[in-house]
Amino acid sequence: MKMRNFLKLRGMDMSYRTHQRLAMLGFLENNPERQYTIDEMIEQLGEDAPAKSTAYRIVKKLCDEGFIRRFSREGTAGAVYQLAGKCCCAEHLHIRCLECGLLIHLDRSAQDELTKNTGFVLDDERSMLYGRCAACAGRAK
Repeated sequence: MKMRNFLKLRGMDMSYRTHQRLAMLGFLENNPERQYTIDEMIEQLGEDAPAKSTAYRIVKKLCDEGFIRRFSREGTAGAVYQLAGKCCCAEHLHIRCLECGLLIHLDRSAQDELTKNTGFVLDDERSMLYGRCAACAGRAK
């Protein structure tokens, strides 16, 4: 989907669409299953990247508008960001690779099975399990 159509579908104010803002949002749109720090986004964008202070302002505004979501980075005070939408839904559990950042949605039946077996009711919006994906676990061997 072209970025302009993506922004219209999400109701973004088209009058505020700087090249840097579109570059950051486009990068996350092209990598919806991963979470990135602001520094990682800047590095990946190369010459299209905004200055660090501008990147922080852009990311804050995109979070406030609901286009991207902020997650705490496990074991640090830092944060990672990801495109909001299907990839970041709050209707089911997620598992996240600690090595590469891959985010996988657990089937709703897996969550239902866990609740059935334990009687533990999970908070969907706060349910993230951490580990290593098959590729990263294979490299570690």
